This record gives sequence, C-alpha cells and structure tokens, in this order.
Amino acid sequence: MRPVKVEARFRVPVVDGHLDLAENVTLFGRDLTKSVAEIRSAERRSAAQATVSLPELERGGIAVAIATVTAGFLEADVGPDFRPRSALYSTPEEAEANALEQIGLYRSWESEGRVRVIASAGDLERHLDLWRADRRPGLVLLMEGADPIIRVDDLVDWWVRGVRIIGLTFGDTRYGSGVTGSAVREEGGLTEDGIALLASMAELGFAWDVSHLTEQGIWQGFEVGVRRVCASHANARAFAASPRHLRDPVIRAIADRGGVVGVVLYNGFLDRSWLTDRSITITVDAAVRRHIDHIAGIGGWACVGIGSDLDGGFGREESPEEIDTVADLRTVGSVVPAEARPGVLGENWLRFLRFALP
Repeated sequence: MRPVKVEARFRVPVVDGHLDLAENVTLFGRDLTKSVAEIRSAERRSAAQATVSLPELERGGIAVAIATVTAGFLEADVGPDFRPRSALYSTPEEAEANALEQIGLYRSWESEGRVRVIASAGDLERHLDLWRADRRPGLVLLMEGADPIIRVDDLVDWWVRGVRIIGLTFGDTRYGSGVTGSAVREEGGLTEDGIALLASMAELGFAWDVSHLTEQGIWQGFEVGVRRVCASHANARAFAASPRHLRDPVIRAIADRGGVVGVVLYNGFLDRSWLTDRSITITVDAAVRRHIDHIAGIGGWACVGIGSDLDGGFGREESPEEIDTVADLRTVGSVVPAEARPGVLGENWLRFLRFALP
C-alpha cells in the first residue's frame, strides 16, 4: 500500500478544545451539515453570524473537537425574553432529555459518516490514522454543566453513552456555583453533591473541566484529587478581569497536573474594553498573543491550547479579525514560537486526551 500523501497544512492536526456543535442544532435549529456560506445565506443575520459547520471543520484540518453536551439554559437564569423558549429547561428531567438528544445527534452524524466519536485512547489513535486520509473530524464529548446528571449514581450511564469530560457548572447547578461571561460574582463553590460527583468522576476516569466554575469551587475540586483536569475554554484573568477567567495560581495548578487551558476566541474575553467600545479592533496578532504568552509564561507552552468556543453565543462579528470561520484556527499558530506551534495548535490537547481517555 502506498503511504498517504499529506498536504503540508494538514501535517499538524488542529484540536479545538470547546465547540457547542449539537446545541446549535438541537436548541437553535442550525444545520451544521451545510457550509458556513450556506448557513449565513439562509439566516441573513447581521449579528451572531455562523462560523462553524462540519464541512468547515474538515476544510480547516480540525482533527479533533471537544464537543459539548448541554442541558440548555435554565429558565430561572435567562428570564422571560430569552429565545427560543425551546432551548430552556426548568427540571432535571428536561436537562437530561436535552443532553440525550444532543448525544443522539452526534451518533447520527457518526452513522452517516460525518464524524467519529472518540471514547478511548485507542479510538483516538485509529481516528488520527484515518483522519490523515479522509479529514473527517473526531469528537470527544464534554458535558458542559452537569444538571443532566439527575443523581450522582447516574454518572456511570453517561460514561456508557460516551461522555468523557464533565464541567460541573455553566450557571449554578445542583453541583456548584457557576460563572457565566457576564457574571461578576466571586462567592460560592461546590455543593456536597458536587464533591461527591467529582469523587465518582475520579473513580470512573472522567476528566474534569474547570471552566465556568468559581475559583473557590476549583480549589475545592483540586482537593478531591481528580487527576485529569483541564480548562476547555478560559482565558487569563490578568488580561480579562472577570471571575469567568483564570488567575495565575489556577493556571499553574492545571499545568502541574498535565492539563491544558484552551484560549477562547471571543472578543469580550480577549479584551474587556471591547464590551463597552465595539469599534476597537481585536486581532489574533495582538489580543490572542497576549493571553497565550501569559498562560505559557505561567504554566509552560505544554499547557496552552485552543478552546475557541466559536458560535458559543457569539458569532463572526464578535471574533478576532483574522477568524472568519473555524477553518481559520491555524492563524493562532502565527503568534506562537515555531517550536511551540504544533503543541498549541493541537498536540498539547492530544497529549492530554491520550492521558485522560481510557
């Protein structure tokens, strides 16, 4: 058999540590099997313009995406004006149903040959071998906000369904106090159920995503002793003064545990001044570089990755100037030293996944 000829731009696999793929379909009705151009043409939006689709992941050489499974949005958190109302939940059972629908979508994509769902280290290696020839993206499932887990004892069922990473909070959940992008709260941590859930996660082999958890909760979680820890999508609080982002000691603690911090490509998380003056130009070259350099300076280059969160509540017009679609993630490599570039683009996440997956 002849060796597969790999285009130069695909020799380094890109990994995105955080994409809300299924949520955009099941809760918001977007068809991610179409190209981004087709989605934009159909939606005709001036705000929240699409940047992500399955063809775009393939075009950009995104080998692996850590893809979310969510409960939707808690009705008490978002208020009566939130649309669509079908994206809301108010009971644990509704949260569970939303998450199961999203897993069902990922499995249907897999059966159609659009993606490969990765549940083990062996799956990952087989996928990467195949990806070099077919460019089909692989998905590792991350539950963002643990409200779909009705009881701690249900955790094993989610393992069987293929979830491998869990973040306990988005907003507040029964497991802990959450911090969203607009929040200014500092107080609150894990509940008794949250501590029990983390202990069970450690026993079963889940990885823990600290994103959206208060700092108090993060430190409580470290004491539980979960070995596999990451921040799928969070920036440096040194340049984004919000509890949603990570102080230097937390970055260092994640790095010390072999984890990765995925840098978010949302303008408001890269430069807080943009939130009050949207005429400010946000670029990968300046704003993303600043966060990446800082995180690397605290934890080393091995702990830096991409966690773009593109289309995670924001769109093209709220992303750095160089990012038109998810296919442009390789531009992040332009602000990284050459020797660290493969790691930041994907190999750091792959190393973490080889350690974290069973």
